[in-house]
Amino acid sequence: MATTIEYLNAVHGDLLDAARREARAGRRPPARWVPSTGLVAAVVGVLVAAGLIGLIARSDGFGSDDADQRAAGRPGGTGATGATAGVRPETVPGLGDDQTIHGNAGQGPPPVSRVIRSAELSVVIPRDAFDERFGEAVDVAEEQGGFIADSRSRNRSGSLTLRVPAANFDQTLHALRALGTVEVESVHGEDVTADYVDLHANLRIARARREVLLGLMADAVSIEQTIRVQNALDETQLRIEQLQGQLRLLDDRTSLATIGLRLREQGVEPESQVEKASIPNAFERAAAGFVGVIAAIVIGLGYLIPILLLGLAAWFVVSRLRRRRGV
Repeated sequence: MATTIEYLNAVHGDLLDAARREARAGRRPPARWVPSTGLVAAVVGVLVAAGLIGLIARSDGFGSDDADQRAAGRPGGTGATGATAGVRPETVPGLGDDQTIHGNAGQGPPPVSRVIRSAELSVVIPRDAFDERFGEAVDVAEEQGGFIADSRSRNRSGSLTLRVPAANFDQTLHALRALGTVEVESVHGEDVTADYVDLHANLRIARARREVLLGLMADAVSIEQTIRVQNALDETQLRIEQLQGQLRLLDDRTSLATIGLRLREQGVEPESQVEKASIPNAFERAAAGFVGVIAAIVIGLGYLIPILLLGLAAWFVVSRLRRRRGV
């Protein structure tokens, strides 16, 4: 009897083991969600469409806001074809290093108006007239009291950089336009009056500090005091020379206007500005391109998402109507 019971228990154990093995074999791992090819293609298509729409929108293809263009034409703004409005460029003799600017802030404009004027001009001239018109451009600069800062020519085309007195800026442009047909023209003006006034104020302070240090130098009674005062005096003198250099640079840039002139004969292709390749420049352009593409996609999604939502709503309404009719 005991042997029979042990036999039955062994059979029962074997059956349980077989049942567990069958259960493990029949159990399947949980299914992982894998996006379908159609869904991936739809997402890629939406992003590509958004990018194209964004590029078109950024190029003002959808009649985007022209606030920048209005700002360029607003008084006080700087446009591509005009100097800074609201500031009348006046030619004032340059102040010497020992002269000061008087006047209180808030009681009207400063007595000296400093504007840096510059222009870029591209002129197409008749055939076989390059040498003659190139010489005429040089004569224009000399007649207006200026000079040629830089010039180069190649294959019946060339460029010049003219420096002329600011008072003769408009007359010089008028004479250069008469050389041929103006292809591109841009005129710019930058008001640096505030910088000019600040530099003079800093220069007065530095000179006053130098006078104080010279007095301390005369009263120094020890070598340590003399060295400390001398170091401070050297730093102050260096600061004065730096300020004077900045003022001379502003005087030069405001008293003399800069005009870049490009001449080419009819039928001659304009020279392309080839930028030298470099690794830092390549990384900068790559980063700029990456940001530009992302920005275009974001802008495009702003146009595309409302359209997709309207299309989804229309599809939902149509499907509901079809179901009701089918019932």
